[in-house]
Amino acid sequence: MIISRYLTKQILQVTTATTVILLAVVVLGRFLKYLAQASQGEIDPGVLALLMSYRIPEFIQLILPLALLLSILLAYGKMYADNEMTVLSACGLSTRRLLGITLISSTLVASTIAVLCFMLTPWGLVNTDNLLEAQKELNEFDVMVPGLFQNISRGARTTYTEDIVDDEMQNVFMHESETGRITVAKSAIPSEDEDGGRFVLFTQGSISENELEDGSYLLTQFAEMGVRIPAREINIDVALEERAMSTLALWQSEEPSHIAELQWRISLVLIIPILTLMAIPLSRVSPRQGRFAKLVPAVFLYIVYFGLLLVSRDLISAGDLPAMIGLWWVHGVFLVLGWLLFNRKLPELAIPGFLSR
Repeated sequence: MIISRYLTKQILQVTTATTVILLAVVVLGRFLKYLAQASQGEIDPGVLALLMSYRIPEFIQLILPLALLLSILLAYGKMYADNEMTVLSACGLSTRRLLGITLISSTLVASTIAVLCFMLTPWGLVNTDNLLEAQKELNEFDVMVPGLFQNISRGARTTYTEDIVDDEMQNVFMHESETGRITVAKSAIPSEDEDGGRFVLFTQGSISENELEDGSYLLTQFAEMGVRIPAREINIDVALEERAMSTLALWQSEEPSHIAELQWRISLVLIIPILTLMAIPLSRVSPRQGRFAKLVPAVFLYIVYFGLLLVSRDLISAGDLPAMIGLWWVHGVFLVLGWLLFNRKLPELAIPGFLSR
């Protein structure tokens, strides 16, 4: 019991730390992408935090399998390198019992992934889609970022404001590419008319237009002017329909893309015990090899495993792979590979240290 708690604690601690590190990297990359869209006026900067929170379940469900694999390799690799496993083996800890203890941690991880895949991730993607769709209804003045020139609607307009105070933009600039008209105003406020139409009310400004034959500009000053702003032409990535569907809806559907998505969600859970079976023998190293000796081959096998699942999912969606075969053949291949590794049925390969005993 003491050994079981000790090993489970080691695995879960390393899994948590690895997940946090990988999640930070993924979130930062995605946040920078959304931030770039916000700087271009495609997304309101005020919704970035909420948008990222909706995507976190999706990120975690993809990170956890790799984090678990790395945690087993690092935790057990260190124990093999420090001869702790040798001592535990001498005290009666067999490889099969080690697998059973490790499956305790794996079951917790698999349960977490199941909750994420079947419930939280679809919920988060639905809210993400709703939030991004709502952004398309805003005009560039609703998502203005002070101090930045924003190229909006594929270059149709360029806008700028020096500051925003209580939804009122200060020292506003707008250039319309098609007409060449430039509008400069002391302030501007986005508004709606009685019919729900969107427009911007500019105050204390001027309009310059190149309308004269000699190329000179016509300057018109105004105290107040309302300009109707058409809907923006933007391209925001949203989730595919099947990714945001509930698991029950996928189960009841016979569409190939829906079947592929259902099998994908199940696969993210099934991959955990199979990776655990493979990780136990791959974590076995000698003190001279060091704890990282099997890290590269193990990650390579994981990439191949995950890549085959992705390819098979796309083939099912396209109707090129029967749903009966589906993703199950990939799990079957790696289950057999894991069993052979675990039982030391595979000969050592030519590459030193790769899949060695």
